Amino acid sequence: MPSTSPFDKPTIQSRLSVRGVKWHRDAADIIPLWLADQDYPLCPELKDELRKAVEEEFTVYASDLDVRKAMAAKIKRYNKIEVPPEQVLLTQGVIPGMWLSSVHACRPGDEMIVTDPMYFPFFSVADRTQIRKVYWKLKLDEGYKFDIERLKEVVTPKTRLINVCNPHNPCGRVMTKEELKGIADVAVDNKIYVFVDELWEDILNDGHKHISLASLNPEIADLTITSWGFSKTWSVPGLQAGYLACTNKTMFEGIQGISSNVLRGTNNFSKAIAPLICSGKIDYWVRDMNKYMAEVRDLVEKRLTEMGDFTVPNLEGTYLMFPKFNYGLSSQVLNKLLIDEAKVSLNLGDEFGPEGNGHMRILTATSKGIMNEALNRIEKLVPKLEKMKKK
Repeated sequence: MPSTSPFDKPTIQSRLSVRGVKWHRDAADIIPLWLADQDYPLCPELKDELRKAVEEEFTVYASDLDVRKAMAAKIKRYNKIEVPPEQVLLTQGVIPGMWLSSVHACRPGDEMIVTDPMYFPFFSVADRTQIRKVYWKLKLDEGYKFDIERLKEVVTPKTRLINVCNPHNPCGRVMTKEELKGIADVAVDNKIYVFVDELWEDILNDGHKHISLASLNPEIADLTITSWGFSKTWSVPGLQAGYLACTNKTMFEGIQGISSNVLRGTNNFSKAIAPLICSGKIDYWVRDMNKYMAEVRDLVEKRLTEMGDFTVPNLEGTYLMFPKFNYGLSSQVLNKLLIDEAKVSLNLGDEFGPEGNGHMRILTATSKGIMNEALNRIEKLVPKLEKMKKK
């Protein structure tokens, strides 16, 4: 019988009929698995809220107080961090939080720690604010363990900020309590601020649990700025819905001052859906989606492992797989081959740092039909990769 799952319904044809950069950046015969943008439909209840906002002509200037109250309640319930609504700031996704934290914590010439690999906007923020980025290496052969001794080695008197991405993009790790505690101890002992991107907090596999760094103890909470958003879980990246919070009132006021008259919060459609998302009333959608995506993940891991020489890290969280193509080719060369010959577009691994070279990042939040077609195309390329490896 045909699948009744809404997550199994997307086809290449149906996705090409939808506006958006992911399916229309490249030629129509290329399957795009490069952008962290789901191929799944919107949760029905969110569609209803958005329709209601349009019908009410909710396009006027509007307060965000009720939204911040809903977010503060969610942060207390789910993240185990207690902050008042007055210390929640709406942002256009999580990237503004990176910038605000960097400007608050650092001055030009200071150092910030970023993991390698890591979501590349962290690197861009450092470069544009004239802050020296220092790499905390994560090793594929160690299962991308967050080695705290290695973190201690890169801390210097100039270190002002540690950046954390949990669950991790692109490595797919969900950080353990022990790893988080190690970061907290380093930050507290050295009085270093921490920015945590928890955008992927809901996308978890195999029983992994999300723990917020700022929930561990008051000392680390006092140094931590945490940022969240709706785009990855709820397939609404175009709404630019993000928010951040910190328990340290003085720090929050500093961040708020930096953002004043520069950032304008978010739009009313984001405000319309935020209370419902934060309430937890539609979490069924996330549970069903995670269950389906785990099946897609297993499909990709099995097929890549069987078709060629790929090292596939275990995807504990997020829907972004980060396999290494063990053919001695750079990410740039792999990308050209995949687009020109396999007609599949992936994300270049070296964009995420030097440790990512030779990797490609693959979006797995799509249907099994689309994914199987993409894998079929990649499999046909493998003989050529083998020949190039032998030369």
